[in-house]
Amino acid sequence: MNTNRLLPVGALLLLAPFLLASACSNGDTTVITGEASMETGITVSGTGEASAAPDMATIDLGIEAFAATVAEARDRAARAASSLIASVKANGVADRDIQTRQVGVNPVYDYSRPGQPVITGYAVSNILTVRVRDLDRLSRVIDDAIAAGGEAVRVNGLQFGFGDREALLETARKNAIADARKRAETYAAAAGVRLGDVLAISETAVSGPVPLAVPRAAATGDSTPIEPGESTITVSVTVRFALER
Repeated sequence: MNTNRLLPVGALLLLAPFLLASACSNGDTTVITGEASMETGITVSGTGEASAAPDMATIDLGIEAFAATVAEARDRAARAASSLIASVKANGVADRDIQTRQVGVNPVYDYSRPGQPVITGYAVSNILTVRVRDLDRLSRVIDDAIAAGGEAVRVNGLQFGFGDREALLETARKNAIADARKRAETYAAAAGVRLGDVLAISETAVSGPVPLAVPRAAATGDSTPIEPGESTITVSVTVRFALER
């Protein structure tokens, strides 16, 4: 009669860490079992910022022309875009700082009539990205571009930035690590353990200045007011620390 009894799985898991070596009664097999190790640690996120006065700006300038035919709309857009680009260059913006970002041709529909919408004309757009490295010229660049583009011009946004942002990035990264360590130390102290070495670091996000809307120049002829202020670079990291008893 077989008197062997099977232990429940839970019992085997509880006994496993205490079994250093066991041998079958007939000496045929030796099984060596070590205690499984589990790496303890804590993973936290941290955010760091660094701010400074910007030294450059990027303007999103656009031209949009409407006409009954594609050819006519394209000609209108081309003339307006050429005038706008000439204006920007006349204000000292270099060729390398002017880039065409998008050119589009789209039908214009009339939805007011019953039935299917009817094409009433076409819209041609030309969007440019212009970098201004001399902020003292920024208002003049915008105002002259608006005047050159006429009714077809669109000023879609403005973003301040830095010609060389590596120093700011380095500061933001250090601040992010310090923020993560402070959070981890708080959790470790609350749990009654000590913070150990850093096990892993990953940079999860880097964000720069937020684009701003730019108002059209007033009809009085006043310059468009632009205030650069300070711009901020933000870095987010995830850090895993070891824990010690």
